[in-house]
Amino acid sequence: MKCLMNAWNHAEPSLYGWLLKQTQNPHEAEDIMQEVFLKAMGNSQRFCTLQDGKSWLFKVTKNHFIDHLRRKIQSVEVDEFVMPTEVSPPMVQLQRCLPKVLVKLTDQERDVIEQCDLNGLTQREYADKHQLSLPAVKARLRRARIELKTILVDECKVAQDQTGVCCFKSFQTE
Repeated sequence: MKCLMNAWNHAEPSLYGWLLKQTQNPHEAEDIMQEVFLKAMGNSQRFCTLQDGKSWLFKVTKNHFIDHLRRKIQSVEVDEFVMPTEVSPPMVQLQRCLPKVLVKLTDQERDVIEQCDLNGLTQREYADKHQLSLPAVKARLRRARIELKTILVDECKVAQDQTGVCCFKSFQTE
């Protein structure tokens, strides 16, 4: 239990910050954080045997966020959701497109993006795991993000404004 609480206290600010950025709603972020904490508490015996509890917490948080998005989408009226003039929220469209474009990256680019950006591994942890220097990982991740952005803009028709991703131009799901 002590190892869980230590990992939680260390990871909680980052988890909450990430969720707040994703949801743009402190109440939703807090609700998801509570779900993650309860799941962690329910797995506290097994948690303490994990090599990297922080990564597990980030993965569970990401999964709960995705489930939260799915519940929100399912609660939208079907007619309202499929109207051709309606555009789903950018994060939902990105969630649909991202798996399709990740496979277009090289194995090395995909690995660093998945581990550091999607699974919550820190760049330092990635460097240690792959016996690389921290500057090498930073450069590798930067190149992978640039390549991913290029593919997202081209394949998914991502548009940006000064605040970041704002919309998708005529993105079609297959």
